[in-house]
Amino acid sequence: MNTILKFFTLIIFTLNLVLNAQIKLPKLVSDGMVLQRDQPIKIWGCAAPNENISISFKSENYSTKANNNGKWAVSLPAQDFGRPFTMTLKASNTITINDILIGDVWVCSGQSNMELTMDRVSDKYQNVIDKANYSEIRQFLVPDRYNFNNESEDFESGEWIAANPESVMDFSAVAFFFAQNIYEKHHIPIGLINSALGGSPVES
Repeated sequence: MNTILKFFTLIIFTLNLVLNAQIKLPKLVSDGMVLQRDQPIKIWGCAAPNENISISFKSENYSTKANNNGKWAVSLPAQDFGRPFTMTLKASNTITINDILIGDVWVCSGQSNMELTMDRVSDKYQNVIDKANYSEIRQFLVPDRYNFNNESEDFESGEWIAANPESVMDFSAVAFFFAQNIYEKHHIPIGLINSALGGSPVES
């Protein structure tokens, strides 16, 4: 009986090592993400302590190693705008990020005037909403979650969403009209990180 118990304990320990060794990425680094052009690109995440990680992007290979706490980051060279790309990360597991765009990324912060969604202005701009098919204008909506103790290392939820007549209803109206205006002029992918929260002080 003691031998059986040791055997199952070993299996659980081994499975725990395998699961903890896997690469994990923050919500921002995910399918459909928009990366900033003409600037070094930071990709980061966690893995097992001291685990080796390789990254393949646009036919180039990069490598890094997790620190003693399992955290890692790598800086990719600045890139011209373009679309779409895939990125593959390998360690004890493999993650492929699809439909990546390189363009201009904007942080849409502020209070209720920035937070106000297209849904709230649909009575006036329904014609704009009906034509809002922009696969290269994408929003990442930062969830409202309070943490009074320390900085959070990741969001509890969130994904990159392209603008279409249905999804655009959840876009910041100010941010969408801004993105639409510059996209129509330059046709460069636009990423909107919507971190606005009504009534919040700027320090927060």
